[in-house]
Amino acid sequence: MAKTVESIICGLKAKSSFGVVVKKIISVVISGIGGILGLSCNLFTDFADRFRENEDGTKGIGIEVDTKQAAVDVSVIWNYNVNNSTVFDQIVEKVREAIAHMIGLYLVKFNMNANDVMTKEQYLEKYRGKDSDDNKGNI
Repeated sequence: MAKTVESIICGLKAKSSFGVVVKKIISVVISGIGGILGLSCNLFTDFADRFRENEDGTKGIGIEVDTKQAAVDVSVIWNYNVNNSTVFDQIVEKVREAIAHMIGLYLVKFNMNANDVMTKEQYLEKYRGKDSDDNKGNI
């Protein structure tokens, strides 16, 4: 869960909450790296997504934010036949750089859980609709 950060700047008490922003940054970073087909979540979130108009782009991302550091847990669907070790290293480095640059937080922990592995075609069939012309080329 994200915490509200309180500090005193020039004698003023200031508050800021980074939870949603950090999740969105992580989501953007992961979507920009090949090898991950999507973020995954639990059964309840999948069920809730059926009733939403737009899919939650931060599902599968859990964070803990403190005043100067962040811990991240991510659940993903791996792309079949991709070197997962290399992809993991790229994601950790890019997430570390992004949250340090944009928010000034130090990444102290990054856990990634692979909940499934699929081909691109299997993923599209399961999550995007088997014959949807709108989804061709999205992944």
